[in-house]
Amino acid sequence: MFRKLAFWMLFLIPFLGRTQDSARYSVGADIQYHPQDFFFHVRGQLIKKKLSHEVFLGFGINNTILQGQLKPHIGYDLTYRFKLIDWIVIAPVIRLSYSFLSTKVPQKHPYIHLTESFFGCRLDFGIKNRIAVTSGIGPAVEWKYDAYKGRQNQFFLWSYFAEIGYYHAF
Repeated sequence: MFRKLAFWMLFLIPFLGRTQDSARYSVGADIQYHPQDFFFHVRGQLIKKKLSHEVFLGFGINNTILQGQLKPHIGYDLTYRFKLIDWIVIAPVIRLSYSFLSTKVPQKHPYIHLTESFFGCRLDFGIKNRIAVTSGIGPAVEWKYDAYKGRQNQFFLWSYFAEIGYYHAF
């Protein structure tokens, strides 16, 4: 009985404490300026050695709160962290994001979709509690249904963002 239990416990060792796992986890929040709206995001971050994976979920402040139109925003950041000194990190960022806007007109297809990819840079200050300043630029594709023509229209455009965020590491 003990041998069977010990065999399965060996597989749990990487998940218990920090015995073999050098990953750090952080949660955070940010305010982002985007040409279409100001966004508020909640973030989750996994840092493994110098590579950082981050997911975020948020909403457009102007559209959602002030105008009463739903505008969620979801995305993924991949960064490679270069430590300048112990509490300052600079990192190039690759970001993929998606958002849509519910316009309620036309009735059948009321959404404007926006898919973006950015290349940018992040500057982190701090160790356990961090302040991050990030900006980037990149291509975006916006598509919506044109009721007059009866088909979807797609638009290619360049977009940018600038944000300031706060992270707490565990």
